[in-house]
Amino acid sequence: MAWSCGIVGLPNAGKSTLFKALTAKDVTIESYPFSTVDPNKAIVPIPDPRLFKLAAVCSSEKVTPASLEVIDVAGLVKGASKGEGMGNQFLGHLRNVDLLMHVLGGFSRSALETEHSRQALDIINLELVLADLEVVVRRREKQLPKLKSGDSAVKAELELLNRIEQHLDQGLPLRTMIFQKGDYPVLESLSLLTLKDAIYIYNVSEENLFSADTAFFPAESAVVVICARLEAELVDLPPQEREPFLQVYGLEESQTDKLLKKAFACLKLITFFTVKGTESRAWLIPEGSTALQAAGNVHTDMAKGFISVEVLNYQQMVEIGSFAAAKEKGLARVEGKEYSVKEGDVLYFRFRS
Repeated sequence: MAWSCGIVGLPNAGKSTLFKALTAKDVTIESYPFSTVDPNKAIVPIPDPRLFKLAAVCSSEKVTPASLEVIDVAGLVKGASKGEGMGNQFLGHLRNVDLLMHVLGGFSRSALETEHSRQALDIINLELVLADLEVVVRRREKQLPKLKSGDSAVKAELELLNRIEQHLDQGLPLRTMIFQKGDYPVLESLSLLTLKDAIYIYNVSEENLFSADTAFFPAESAVVVICARLEAELVDLPPQEREPFLQVYGLEESQTDKLLKKAFACLKLITFFTVKGTESRAWLIPEGSTALQAAGNVHTDMAKGFISVEVLNYQQMVEIGSFAAAKEKGLARVEGKEYSVKEGDVLYFRFRS
């Protein structure tokens, strides 16, 4: 299963610069709205040093990291939910992503700049709320005539839509609303924007990198302070020059790597590894996934013909070097399809082809 993140923000917040930094891909970067009419898309590998250690001990010639798809849409403007600046078209590109990355510019330390950033945050959040409200109202209008049939499912859906509308009317995103398990089939069919998890990215100047005021962001929200311009410069450097570049600015790691790790955490994903032939590979699955679900993530045929899975912790695999050696020491476990995969598991699936 592919996981995706959508970058959203006002024009000139630095979204396309961030996209370039995340993906090392040349994109159009202009200082006026709507330079990105069609969405930019790229697959971004998730940095994981464990994978390369695993590949080294297993003598793998090919290393395939887990990845996220990143989508950059044009800057939104006030009224986007009603079509201003082609806003409906741009918001439509975000309906199917798993995570939103809200980018706000904060390029100086001034109180005025901070207030502008707060206002930008309010504008984007309101436009997403209004876009969801429009979807809910349209769905309710479609379902209302069916109420006469006495269908209990229609009645339950209309009650849910009314609750959602009341919540949105307060200007609140749906990720702050409590739902019941039975609500999710309807919610999934609506692809609501404010139901998605979100990361707030405060794009600042290098002078403001360690002193940016982030107090105006929603409480308990995921916030990453970043200088997208520096990160875009970093990806243009040869690998051997990147660490010294970071040190000049007092950074221990690339902030885009930090952002990707934060996205990974917000999506509540875990990593498992496979070693097959000459390839070591990392995979992403939701926390709590079973071995059967993990097998299906690798290939549908593995899930259909699933027999069992051999399991070894990553650290043990690195220390021992192979499943064969681990089995000799009695360390590799054989589990069934209901096994709950753990972070860092190395899995070897047995299945009927």
